[in-house]
Amino acid sequence: MSNAISLNGRLAARWARRAVDRLRKERTEIDELNVFPVPDGDTGTNMYHTLRAAYLAVEELTGPVTLPHVVAALAAGAGRGARGNSGLILAVALQGVADALAGVTVATADAMATALETASDRARAAVARPVDGTMLTVLDAMATEAREQADDGASLIDVIAAVRERSRSALRETTGQLTVLREAEVVDAGSTGIVELFDLLYATVTGRTPQDSMLAEVARAPKIIHEATADELEIVAILVDTPADALAEDLDRLGGTSIVINAAKVHVHVADETTAAAVIDRLGEYGIARLDMEDLRMHEEEGETKLIALVKGTGLLMHTALNGATALTPEVGDLFETMTELIAAEDREVIVIPSSTSALKSLAGLGAHVVRSRNVGTLLSALAVYDPFAPAGEIFADMTEAAAGTRVGTIYSADQLASDPPTGMLPVIREDEGSTAGGVPGAATDDRPSGGTAVAAHPAQFYRVFIEGRAKTQSTELRTLVEKLADRLLGAGGELLTVVHGPDCAPEVLDHLRDWIQKSHETVHFQDIDSRDSGVLVIMGVE
Repeated sequence: MSNAISLNGRLAARWARRAVDRLRKERTEIDELNVFPVPDGDTGTNMYHTLRAAYLAVEELTGPVTLPHVVAALAAGAGRGARGNSGLILAVALQGVADALAGVTVATADAMATALETASDRARAAVARPVDGTMLTVLDAMATEAREQADDGASLIDVIAAVRERSRSALRETTGQLTVLREAEVVDAGSTGIVELFDLLYATVTGRTPQDSMLAEVARAPKIIHEATADELEIVAILVDTPADALAEDLDRLGGTSIVINAAKVHVHVADETTAAAVIDRLGEYGIARLDMEDLRMHEEEGETKLIALVKGTGLLMHTALNGATALTPEVGDLFETMTELIAAEDREVIVIPSSTSALKSLAGLGAHVVRSRNVGTLLSALAVYDPFAPAGEIFADMTEAAAGTRVGTIYSADQLASDPPTGMLPVIREDEGSTAGGVPGAATDDRPSGGTAVAAHPAQFYRVFIEGRAKTQSTELRTLVEKLADRLLGAGGELLTVVHGPDCAPEVLDHLRDWIQKSHETVHFQDIDSRDSGVLVIMGVE
């Protein structure tokens, strides 16, 4: 073969475009092979979305496009849009390739070998418990073949051809390397995606028509019926701070499996919601910028709409993610820029729901349906009616109506008001001193007090009620105030009372409120959500 054939930025971009197209067509067949790490039938879909996000980053490049520019964009895009175990491992591998090819304008045989070695090493290091018969095994085999060929003086195209053939044989070997694959009589799904991608690299660099897809061979294997698995939930989180090396061990100790960590992005499977809460709280120690969760027992197709919820606290992040939303912490980074990137990465319509009016204002001009939700209470009401399979316009209208129809009240402690007083606050007189300060007309942003409520120092903690931003009553007895607030909100009717609470709301207060609701409003359904946010004491919503 000719040594004149090379790999540059233009060809790398062409490969990425063709690879997205191939995975789009073949993702369902790859999904059918998926039995490891859990038989949830989404490996091909996850790899497709990851690579699609990678290519979208390439499309944004301007000016001269060199090989380092393209592979760096691919890695960055894949890192942002990685989905699932297979998608995150693919993103890690692409980052390894990008780092190895930094400064390499035209790839050589040695550069290709180094890139595959780095990709393989990074991918294996990212997995907490590496297993043979997976993407890691096939990447190892490809890297070894590339290095042997390059050291023997092979040309770039000879290296690519040899690695392509070795990837195919390594894929066939996965069936005998992993018990679950042998029992199902299939090859590894993620490895199949890797082989398909490298096959396209060979075709792109040589200008030849790709040979028959490996799927034509493995399609003869029996179709897999995806059954329930011990792992019920998949967690994918992007952290604010890069975690310490001990995080993988901690997640394993908490009951996590299929753990993959790439810089600030973490993938882990858990058996139930209790384990999920413990894992998410541990991740929360590094700050959670974004959280996605999926029920592995369900194998639904993607809906017509994507929901993004802006909330704070690991409890609320988990609650919204479990209900189908991508959950974002709004205070992290440039919210508008982050939202724009997320929307651009979707090939379906997007609905956004904030948990404060300040976040709502910052989304002005965003290319998405933005629900006018003014606080956590209205967000939860809108979330309850979200249906990803309904037309975007229809479900947006339903969510908007639910948010508008929810009455919300908030209880703050004196300490909260003193540490973060809204602008224009006036002194508050304790009830036992003979007066109660009134509120200022008009609803305040974020359901924070709109005025008239500065806090003086008192020997006993006291609490203040606000309804739609207007200051109401106050007391040193939190149990008394939750009753009064619930009674007032339910005065105009309602079927559901949702109580969001933080760590400073004692369990006995919630127990008292629950018992009181059963006695005083027996037809009202009561639900409580632990926000695990120290900035929240009690928020109530009635719908």
